[in-house]
Amino acid sequence: MDVTVEKYGYAHDRDYCAIHLTNGHGMTAVILNHGATVAQILVPTTADKTNMIMSLPTFQDYSKERNFLGGTVGRIIGRMAAGKWQVGNTVQQFTLNDGPNHAHGGDEGLDTQVFDFTTDYTAHTASVTLTLFDPAGHNGYPGNLQVQVTYTLTDQDTLTFAVTAVSDALTLCNIANHTYFNLADAGQDVQAQQLQINADYYLPLNAASIPDTGRQAVAGTVFDLRQPQALGAVLRSTDPQIVAEHGLNHPFLLNDQQQGAVLSLPGTSRRMTLTTDAPSVVAYTANHFNHTGVAANLGQYDGVALEAQVPPTADPQLSGCVLLPGQTFHRTTSWQFDY
Repeated sequence: MDVTVEKYGYAHDRDYCAIHLTNGHGMTAVILNHGATVAQILVPTTADKTNMIMSLPTFQDYSKERNFLGGTVGRIIGRMAAGKWQVGNTVQQFTLNDGPNHAHGGDEGLDTQVFDFTTDYTAHTASVTLTLFDPAGHNGYPGNLQVQVTYTLTDQDTLTFAVTAVSDALTLCNIANHTYFNLADAGQDVQAQQLQINADYYLPLNAASIPDTGRQAVAGTVFDLRQPQALGAVLRSTDPQIVAEHGLNHPFLLNDQQQGAVLSLPGTSRRMTLTTDAPSVVAYTANHFNHTGVAANLGQYDGVALEAQVPPTADPQLSGCVLLPGQTFHRTTSWQFDY
């Protein structure tokens, strides 16, 4: 196991660093302290290495334009309907930065911040722990929030994302990682890849991309991913939900978090198995990418994000995301790779 640190920039009195975690098989996870971001997951599939995720061309690109690729997103990931949080008879209004909704923690969410970090390794693991103090009032959120994110690579080719957070006041917290996976070689999208999600129910979305009709059974629908399904077949479906979102953008309520989702590439041994303690996975097929801006190398369906989180809701009380003073938020998600 090995850990190396590469400084790739300096701005606002902060070093921008890429932390390379490498195991004995030659698998490497590259983590940026900007946004506690997974920038690359490299596995030795050939004489060279293959990147298993959507990435930007350079590490410097991640701070030029917000795109959530691999980022630690919060204080809450996903959309808050109309930007409203109701506590008792009081309604707090957050900025609307995603059409009619508040999304991904606001304009300066955790994925835009520069974290402090320390590294460690043992005979079987290599890890980096990143910490951030998010002050009360930042992005409109009450309470000072102390966030700690640890990425650990093992010699079983598993990368684990573990986050804890604690606040000194009643606040909202639903932090998750936003990596987009693509197991194919460069230049191929994910439509030939198969996705399996261990969920009997999913949440349909309204016109504002908010679930507001309760859970629906996946049986008999294009959302039945209990057995592996080719993503291309799902994306070409005429189901109104798929058409409206231009692909998958839906929460799946997990039956068993110990094998929440599996992404595989037919004809190869490449596979990623996701396990998590989150109650749901939001599957998003990179519907909006269109080869523009800093992400000009990326297009529609070039990856699939599997965001392990408390699912979004139309209920303004947001009870699943409320963090009490002194209570600790925990979330752990692991990605095990076969190649």
